[in-house]
Amino acid sequence: MRGGGGSQARQNAVRSGLVVLGAVAFGYLSFRVGFKPYLDRAQEAMETHVSAAATDGSASNAAQPDQSGEEGLATSKDPAVVLRD
Repeated sequence: MRGGGGSQARQNAVRSGLVVLGAVAFGYLSFRVGFKPYLDRAQEAMETHVSAAATDGSASNAAQPDQSGEEGLATSKDPAVVLRD
């Protein structure tokens, strides 16, 4: 009589796993959709800064890690630094 209980527990575990995976996928997609405008603006600002630095020849000066100032911070890959401005 206990043979049926093991399969029921296994079904519940599989069902719980699927619910968790679905929740993670939904959370990831809603995060991507919700922050898409901010991520696009950050990427656009980084591309604009890199192209401006390449045209005026200051790309080597902006890449120095010990330089303090706005140019040293703007070369960061961190979107929060770009969005701060």
